[in-house]
Amino acid sequence: MPRIRSLLFASWVAVLCAATSPAAAGTVGVHLASKHFPARQFNNVNPGVYWRSDAGWTLGGYRNSLERTSLYAGYSWQWGPLALTGGGVTGYAERVQPLLVPSLALCTVDGVTARVAFIPRVEKRIESHVVHFTVEF
Repeated sequence: MPRIRSLLFASWVAVLCAATSPAAAGTVGVHLASKHFPARQFNNVNPGVYWRSDAGWTLGGYRNSLERTSLYAGYSWQWGPLALTGGGVTGYAERVQPLLVPSLALCTVDGVTARVAFIPRVEKRIESHVVHFTVEF
């Protein structure tokens, strides 16, 4: 467990450093929680952080539904409030597996945006549909 916390903490520090450097404009997001349908014995508390550059490059880390550390990197395409992030993610059955997640910005209040993502059930990879919540700054 200490190793997982160390990895997650290191990923948060790396993302925050990248996001706050003067040369790196973009968006910082915080992973909060998920809801699985059908509900199974998954972890629904998924703390983490990510950074999306103004050009769309995305990287982050979080505590996944299997209670493991996941790190990911990819690219996010945005069309107004809609986004689609594609890339690779660690922390599941395979060392690195594909990532393709659509999301929707719900509202922005005082510069903070609530975003919801939907991860559809994929037979033999994901046992439930997942609705995931984040906030962005």
